[in-house]
Amino acid sequence: MKGILYGVGVGPGDKKLLTILAVETLKNADMIVVPDTGGEKTALNIVSEYIEGKKLMYCSMPMTRDAASLQESHRNSAELICAQLDKGLNLAFITLGDPTIYSTYIYVHRLVIEKGYQARIINGIPSFCAAAAKLGISLCDGKEALHIIPASYEGVDKLLALDGNKVLMKSGKSILNIKDKLKKHNLLSNAKMVECCYMENEKIYDDLENLNENSSYFSIIVVKGD
Repeated sequence: MKGILYGVGVGPGDKKLLTILAVETLKNADMIVVPDTGGEKTALNIVSEYIEGKKLMYCSMPMTRDAASLQESHRNSAELICAQLDKGLNLAFITLGDPTIYSTYIYVHRLVIEKGYQARIINGIPSFCAAAAKLGISLCDGKEALHIIPASYEGVDKLLALDGNKVLMKSGKSILNIKDKLKKHNLLSNAKMVECCYMENEKIYDDLENLNENSSYFSIIVVKGD
């Protein structure tokens, strides 16, 4: 019998925010798949105490926007995973936040399913929900709309013009440009940010007016109103 791939969301940065189901899945897995971007293994650090003694499989996931390179890494990862599933092993692919929100995992998930294997998603706490909690605010009340925006990509101006509240993800090195765009749309005074939410170097910004340097890739901006 072939094994099953589980995409496990490990939350925003604190092991205490792992769901019970995520912990159970990690403990029951035969092997842990670790996305390797060449930098710090944040997701691995979060789950470390729950996977002691388990075999690890590192899959190269370069931090690039080159479509060909990304597709190749996804295909290679899917092939490595399927080879283990053929042995009857159950694999847990760990990913920050939730696997359904801007996660590399979902591309591998689709490829594995296309090859005829089973793959299941274990939800995690999304970073923007954790950030809103840290800020002590709601993301949407009543009939308010909520827009999730990849801040470092094209089309941000058009999305900022939409009615409702906004969450801007993947700000990082584009933060000063995003700040200018928020000011252009008269939204700067409505914006708050959490950098590295629930991580050791967490920073909370109730005001972006005096922000004058690039922030971490793990930065979430919440904009209330329009």
